[in-house]
Order: sequence, then structure tokens, then C-alpha cells
Amino acid sequence: MKQALLAFLLLAGISLHASTSAEDAAATVVIYNVNEPEAKGLADFYCTARGIDPTRKIPLAAPTTEEISRSDYDALLAAPLRRIFANRGYWIITRDMMNRPIVIATRVRYAVLIRGIPLKIKECGDYPGDSKIQPAPVGSVNAASVDSELSVLGLFSPQISGVLNNPVCNNAARSVFNPQPPPWLLFLSRLDAPTTDAVKIMILNGLKAEKEGLWGWGYIDLRSIKSKGYVEGDKWIREAGDAMRRHGIPVISDDLPDTFQRGFPITDAAGYYGWYSEGIDGPFADPFFHFVPGAVAAHLHSFSAVTLHDPLKGWTTPLILHGASASVGNVYEPYLSFTTEFGTMASALLSGENLAESYYSAQPVLSWMSVLVGDPLYRPYACFAESESASPLKSVWTDYRRIVLSHNGNVLDSAGDLVARARQGGQSLYIEALGTAQMDAGMLSAAESSFKEAAALSKNPPVQFRILLELARAIEKQGDPLRGASLLRQGLVKFTTASQRSLLLNWIARMDPVKPTHSPPPAHAIR
Repeated sequence: MKQALLAFLLLAGISLHASTSAEDAAATVVIYNVNEPEAKGLADFYCTARGIDPTRKIPLAAPTTEEISRSDYDALLAAPLRRIFANRGYWIITRDMMNRPIVIATRVRYAVLIRGIPLKIKECGDYPGDSKIQPAPVGSVNAASVDSELSVLGLFSPQISGVLNNPVCNNAARSVFNPQPPPWLLFLSRLDAPTTDAVKIMILNGLKAEKEGLWGWGYIDLRSIKSKGYVEGDKWIREAGDAMRRHGIPVISDDLPDTFQRGFPITDAAGYYGWYSEGIDGPFADPFFHFVPGAVAAHLHSFSAVTLHDPLKGWTTPLILHGASASVGNVYEPYLSFTTEFGTMASALLSGENLAESYYSAQPVLSWMSVLVGDPLYRPYACFAESESASPLKSVWTDYRRIVLSHNGNVLDSAGDLVARARQGGQSLYIEALGTAQMDAGMLSAAESSFKEAAALSKNPPVQFRILLELARAIEKQGDPLRGASLLRQGLVKFTTASQRSLLLNWIARMDPVKPTHSPPPAHAIR
């Protein structure tokens, strides 16, 4: 199997564990379930791909169901793992004055859960050590993700109700922040999907992106919500978009209350952060949609990762199956303030940190509901760290990034150079990306002009359709929805697929709800 993997990597032009530091590999353990037939082979595959010593594998005998009881978690996961960590010398343990174990040093920072390890621990009653002193509803909840509980395995705590503040969460509002992880803290991530092959693709796409770069559009999906207690969700997603823009990634944002609607052209998607619907929808639900290999994609929803084995349920699993190599989700109701802060996570990734470091810097609480899916050692923007102006592969993406970085990451200040380059090369991307930044900054007249010029340059029909929508939206935001609707009516003649026409009619109805729209016949039927 190792030889087959090596052959595959060579054919794909991927260097084996090229960006895996020896330090990270030596600080990683790989945990698999011996009761899952394909788990050991998958663990071997990952160890080979990342150059991890095979003696760092840990076999456990656990149920193969995604949901387990608290007693099974304690007896079949937590207890044997603590024994193995102590017996192998991964932890140095002492005792406090009350004879309670304390981890004072560790040789393990990252733990990978291989497909087959249970996902979540169901609610139980009258658990010994449970705390009922915290205010409801959090204090009375003792369900959790397996991953989040295992991250605090080294605390040896019997308490499971409520949440624990994460000491490495990089949130200025949390005074407990410490960039140096305490020895008891484990960075957990899981390699999981409906099939073993899907997991292998996730791993290999990550290796490819580390070598060649993760290039493409970033997409953010806002709700424009103002309700107290919910507005921070939009704030985190907007921050993720700002971080991508500062690092030279072009960003498209949707600030309509709904998610990206079916038919909206999502092309070259390398990043996605959005909310809030129960199951994958819109263009992401199209069976032919696919992310750029190695993409980071996450959708904020209470039950986005309620299962990782049903290809149609939630968001986390479908995003992985559509080509993302990294995602996060929640197994039960987490409450918004306890979910992963996407802006912090995106910023950490873009600064060159690996997936696990980035997630834990953005996850405010532990012993709770969140899971990280993907290779914890994956660095999506590894080539960014190597050079702020160079990349192994030259393309319109790298050129766009070079221009933006030459203006200190400010897209608006890059306007002159972006327009000049677009005209020189006949590429609409430069000006479309400028237009989206201008629209997000409230420079609506400038955005309208940019989209008009981008429309004249684009030769790609899906991109032409998207620019039409963006242009109409910029006009609508200027307080002239009727002019936007008129423009979209003209588009009905050119863009004639069922999804395009449905989206156009939906937008026309929003902008001009009084005047009925009679859909003209398809362009091919016009004589």
C-alpha cells in the first residue's frame, strides 16, 4: 500500500510530506478503531503521506456507531488513551496534594481520529462529577463531540456539564489567552467522511495544495442580520473575507438574507465561509459542483456535523465530498457564542499556521459540540509563507495577489494597477475582484463602473452571468432597484438555463415586486 501511495503522489507531482516538519510529525498520534475494517489501512495511508512514525498509531476497540454513550466513551476511549499516553511516555504525570493526576509535560500535540472512531457522546443523566451549578441551559448539558472531550483528556476531570474556556483561543475578549498550549491540551482533528476513498482524496488534495498553492476565489455568505446575539456571526464571516482580501485572495460576498441561491455561479472556489441553513443548498448542492483541491469550506449551523457518514445531511460532510480538504461543524446545538470564529480561523490559516493550530485559536470553548475535519498538519497557504510575491506556479491568481500585496493588501488602493492589468491581458478577474471590494466598502458607483468593464472583458459564460448579478446588485444598493430589475430582464434573453432563469426571476421579483415579469422564450427559440 505504501508503494501504491508513492506511485500516486509521483504521478500527481506531489512530494511526499514535503511541508511536514519533523517536529510536527513527531508530535502527532494517529488513533483508529480496530473494529472498523478499513481503519488501520487508512491510518497507515495517513502516516505514510505525512511521514509519521508508524509506532505513533494507537489502536482502540470502540463501537463503530457515530453516537456512543458516556459510559462507552469513558471505558473504551478515555481510559485506554490515558493509559497509553502514560505508558508510552507521551505524558509526564505527577500528583497534586489531593492525589489527583496532573500532566506537567507532553510529547504529543496533535491527535488524528481516523474514520471509525465515534463522533459524538449522547446526553446522559446523573453522571458522577457532573456540575449543576452553571446557569441553564449550558450547565445542564453533558452531550458533546468525542473530539472536543478528547482535547481535554489530560485534565483528568470527571466534570462534563457545561463548557471549558479554551486557553489558546485568540479572542481579545478572553483574558485567558495564552499562545503556548498547556501540556494537557490536545489538538484534535478527524479524517472522516462517508467513504475511505473520500478521506484519502482529502489528504492528497491537501498535499497538492501545500505544494502548488491554494488558488481561487474566496466566497463569504452573510445574513445582514442585526439581531443582538446573532450579529457576531456576520462579523466573523466578514472578518474571514477581509483576511482573504488582505492576503491577495479575491473575494465574492453575498449579503442577502438567504444563502447563495441556486444558480449563482460559484467558480474556482478555494475558500467558503457562510451561514445559515440546516442542509447544504444553493449552488453547493449541485452534484457537479466541486471546490478547488485543498479548499477550506465551513458553514455555521447548529447541526452542520450531526453526522459525517450521510452524504446529504448537514454541511460538513457534503462540503468535504464536493472537494474541500478542511471544514468544521457541530454535532449538537452549540449556541452561537461557543462556535468557531471563522475570521480568527481564516486569519491564522493565512498567516501560515496549520489547520489544527488555526482551529484551536478560533474555538472559544472545549468539552462541547465542535469538530474539526481534515488533516491537522495541513497548511493551505504554505507557499504564502515562503514568499509574499512568488509562487511555484504563475497564474492570474498569483499575479492578482502580487498586485494587491504591493499595495499592502489594500484592494481599493490597488485599483489603478488592477484596471491596467485587466485591460492589458483582457482578464475580467482583476476588475471583478475590485468591484466586489468596492461594493463591500460602500463605493457603489465605482463598483458599478468596475462591473461594467469586467462584463465587457469576460469571455466565460458563468462568470458573465455572475458579473450581471453583481452589477444589478450594485445598482439596487444605490437605491435604484427598478434599473437593476430592467438589467436582469435583459439577461433573461442570454442566460437561459433553468437555474439561471429561476434566479433572475427571483431577483427581478425582489427588485420590482409590482411589475409582473413575463419570461421571454429561450434565445435559441427566437427567430
